[in-house]
Amino acid sequence: MNIIAFFFVISGIVISVLVYIDIKKHRQPMHIMEIVWPLTMLWASWIGLLAYLSFGRQKSNMKDMNMDMPMNHNSMIMDGTGTKKLKWESITLSTLHCGAGCVLADIIGETLSGILGLSMLVGWTLDYILALIFGVYFQYMAIKEMGNSTIKMAINKAVKSDFLSLTAWQIGMYGFMYFAHGGIINRASFDFWFIMQLAMMTGFITSYPMNMLLIKIGFKHAM
Repeated sequence: MNIIAFFFVISGIVISVLVYIDIKKHRQPMHIMEIVWPLTMLWASWIGLLAYLSFGRQKSNMKDMNMDMPMNHNSMIMDGTGTKKLKWESITLSTLHCGAGCVLADIIGETLSGILGLSMLVGWTLDYILALIFGVYFQYMAIKEMGNSTIKMAINKAVKSDFLSLTAWQIGMYGFMYFAHGGIINRASFDFWFIMQLAMMTGFITSYPMNMLLIKIGFKHAM
């Protein structure tokens, strides 16, 4: 377990740095995604890299390629930049965007919990509060990029769209961590952060359907 945990945790950090560097040469249409992708790599590691190279990495002719793809209209969706994407790609990006706030919150929250010696449940409460703050902020930034909403309107939309999707993510993540840790945690170990990576993947799975629903009913913009 220690060797596997070390490999995937270090891989996530290295891939995150490499993707951050690559984004400087291949800028994202939405600036917030330039933060989301490197944060995603910290938990998604090699799977995240595959996703980035498959449909996240921008090319000079990406928009034209998307517009010219011979796809069924029902399988396509217009994102916030006016570019057509496959529905599953757009929902995946929206879910990753939601998860980015959770990643940042968990890193900060669990590090502080370790330093302060907080229990698992208290640490999770801190993580959740931070995740809401970061999640709403990231969603606010996305909404501001997509339209001409006022600050008040953008914050209101951000809270509505992010609360349910983020909560769905955290439920999946906490559920996995509870059964994986059995209530015993050592936040200074590679094993802990590897379990955290797996928990984040579970959070993605539980949040994906919620993001799909929120996009469908218009509570959330497609990414």
